[in-house]
Amino acid sequence: MKTIEAGGNIDKGKLNIYNKNVFLQAINDIGFVNHIHLTLEYGNKRTLDQNSYLFGGVVQAINIVLRQNGYNFTDYECYKYLENRFCKTVDRNEKTGTKYHKIMPMKELSTEQFENIVMGEIRSWAEENLGIYIKMPHEYYDMDLSAYDAWKRGEITKSAAMKMTKQEN
Repeated sequence: MKTIEAGGNIDKGKLNIYNKNVFLQAINDIGFVNHIHLTLEYGNKRTLDQNSYLFGGVVQAINIVLRQNGYNFTDYECYKYLENRFCKTVDRNEKTGTKYHKIMPMKELSTEQFENIVMGEIRSWAEENLGIYIKMPHEYYDMDLSAYDAWKRGEITKSAAMKMTKQEN
């Protein structure tokens, strides 16, 4: 069986397909088939801009201060340090009842978990314990908030958001 895949999002109950013209062309090229099976896989995954922000705006900023304070972390080691410190969960062994800690990889955080842990806990910890201000994502990308939000929702491209910011300033 052959497959066609398309990414997208659902906003206010409406399915929005990324690269819709390419997807529709692929369907058109098929012509005719007598059976299809459609599965919609969904979830709130982190976006590329969140990943970039995490490493460039958060991890590297924290690691600069940690190095100044005598710690010899690579950026990746700093990332793992933050992951171990802030992504711990407590689970219970069903057979023995013993509690144990698990580390949830940051790369598996949902958008909501990312916002709570990275933009909440880690930013607060860095300010309180290291005395540094970690920029918010729109500040990191040098955009005003409305332009960043429009880009994040997929309404405009990153370059359009940058232009929108320049026009408003």
